[in-house]
Amino acid sequence: MSHLRSAGTATSHRLHRAEPLSVRTQIRTFRQRTGLTQRQFAELAGVGVRTLRDIESGRVEQPQERTLRSLAVVLGLDVDDLRRSMTDMRKPVDQDGTGLRIGILGALTIERDGVVSEVRAFKLRRLLSLLALCHPQPAGLDEIGSTLWPKEPPRSYQNLIHTYVSQARGLLRSPESGPAGQATSYLVRTPTGYALSLGRDQVDLTRFRGLAEKARQAHAAGEAGAAYEFASLAHHCWRGPILADEPLLALHPAATAAVRRRIENLLLYADLALRFQQPEHVVPALRAAAEDEPLHEGLQARLMLALASCGEQYEALRVFADVTQRLDGELGLQPGPELRQAHLRVLQQELTWPGNGPLTRQQADAPRHSGPAAPHPAPEVRPSQLPARTRHFVGRAAQLGDLDQLFLAAGERDGQVPAALITGPPGVGKTALALRWAHRVLDRFPDGQLYIDLHGHARRGPLDALTALASFLRALGVPDGSIPDTLDEAANLFRTRLSGRRVLVVLDNARDEDQIRPLIPGDAGCAVLVTSRNTLPGLVARDGVRRVFVDALDDEDVLALLGRLLGPERVGVEALAAMALGRYCGGLPLMVRILATRLAQHPCLSIAQYYVELQDAGLFRRPSVPGDLLLSSVQTAFELSYTALPEPARRVFRLLGRTDGNGITAYGLADAAGMTPAETRWVLYRLVDASLLREHAPGRFSMSTPLLRYAQALLDQEEERFQPV
Repeated sequence: MSHLRSAGTATSHRLHRAEPLSVRTQIRTFRQRTGLTQRQFAELAGVGVRTLRDIESGRVEQPQERTLRSLAVVLGLDVDDLRRSMTDMRKPVDQDGTGLRIGILGALTIERDGVVSEVRAFKLRRLLSLLALCHPQPAGLDEIGSTLWPKEPPRSYQNLIHTYVSQARGLLRSPESGPAGQATSYLVRTPTGYALSLGRDQVDLTRFRGLAEKARQAHAAGEAGAAYEFASLAHHCWRGPILADEPLLALHPAATAAVRRRIENLLLYADLALRFQQPEHVVPALRAAAEDEPLHEGLQARLMLALASCGEQYEALRVFADVTQRLDGELGLQPGPELRQAHLRVLQQELTWPGNGPLTRQQADAPRHSGPAAPHPAPEVRPSQLPARTRHFVGRAAQLGDLDQLFLAAGERDGQVPAALITGPPGVGKTALALRWAHRVLDRFPDGQLYIDLHGHARRGPLDALTALASFLRALGVPDGSIPDTLDEAANLFRTRLSGRRVLVVLDNARDEDQIRPLIPGDAGCAVLVTSRNTLPGLVARDGVRRVFVDALDDEDVLALLGRLLGPERVGVEALAAMALGRYCGGLPLMVRILATRLAQHPCLSIAQYYVELQDAGLFRRPSVPGDLLLSSVQTAFELSYTALPEPARRVFRLLGRTDGNGITAYGLADAAGMTPAETRWVLYRLVDASLLREHAPGRFSMSTPLLRYAQALLDQEEERFQPV
């Protein structure tokens, strides 16, 4: 008993330093740390189980004095502090005493001291909605102008903005604040625009963000009770769809980010409600969210578990049947591991309760022992960072088979961590292949998946290994303050965290070996999948990483991809033109998708006509035109690989534009490059390592058609610069 009281005292003191929490939160936190069930805690405190459940669910605001004293003894709190805590939690938050509230998590509301003011003027309502959406940051004048006049602002729009701002100030001003010249203004001018001068809790969106962040931090710190409290408060900030009366602003980036954050918070809220045996609190919210996001497997899985926990097993199974049918009909996919696991738990009637692990129906009906349960360690964080798989994926059966064979035979590799490098030219679909395979084998890695884009070929520059390790450690539950600031220590902690676990690590768009080596786990139960344009020979030779080369799609796969993007009927009518278009793209999926996007935007344009126009225009024949999706996307992809080369290799790459792309040899290029054949051969192999050239026979090289056109364009630009005027 004494050790439980001391645990309660330490827990409550730590929580009160961070945030004043309700009694029900402190009870949940105490039970989670000690492993006590509600029945066991009630027996320990000498109160009824029903009374305890009512307190934890918030149905009882002021327990009887005897109950308060009993709870205070178990929690290690002073009874006056406990009573004051319950009183404080019932008081509304008012940061500055103005009583002003602005709500946009639903329709726009302006409320002061419980009285709602109606905003009838359309542009005034839109202005206030935008300012609340941007709060606490200002909204710029240009953004205000484009919001109030979406088509084209009038010439005097800045003067009109000042007029609407004055009207908004009058609406927000308190009647008791005095004359206009003396009144406190809640809408202020900034160097770039206007902002609401309100506390974070006076705008429901910023209040929601703060509570959701506190819930995330508390959960990461292992304070499940506090996380549940904050997640519940954050969820109840929402009254309906964000800016329900302003559909234009509902598409604002801040609004869409808030909707994503709402779903993330709801997922956490649902997980904690299941942990604390209160699934009925989240079923309505999960139903509504699942209707809005019918293909979100995380929402559907939690809805199934919550329904089953409320005794509605048939309804839970119906949810699984419906989402399975939708996934198959709309995406051609089968349910992922999260949905399948939830389905299995519903069938077997297994639910996870704190301190008990999986709780079966027989265990729930069995008599409970009266003694306190032993404390259980907090569960390990299971990261799930894989991005969604690419839609309309075709081909690559051989490469998928190679990856299966490599990782299936991992147990025969004498404890070595299985690792594969997917390499190939820019735009060939390396990331798409990696994600396709990773999603297929989720069941082999039950402890999670880690993913990071290393930006090996990106404008922003490559990500260093220490930054990547810090990201992974946070995903594995390590608080920011505990992450080492040196590479070796961070790598050691990363390997320690993954020891004894089966986790898939996907390192996308790597540049060199130094980025990758610190991110390889030490446990052979894990696996590493790397994608890179570079062949990384050092990683293959020294670290035993297997290389899987991805080449261009063949004609059959290109036709299949075009059929999925444009429709099989349209491609079938012009099969020859579609095949010619695919060859023009060199079988690169990136180019095929971009060209298909253009064709899809013009359904009356024939494939043959578009192919002729492309040949006449000439790909890469001029600098990228702003807004030209084809030139900017494809040229950027090639340019990032080209600019990463040393100057001798760039020079030889440009000279390849004078060839037909086939039968390239060091002897044939040496004179033009001004190098010896041996030096030229070294440069050609450097281009092979960058996946800009391929050695199809010993000493003989070839280049894909799109890369050849890019080399020709670079050579033409160079010759134009040196032509005499």
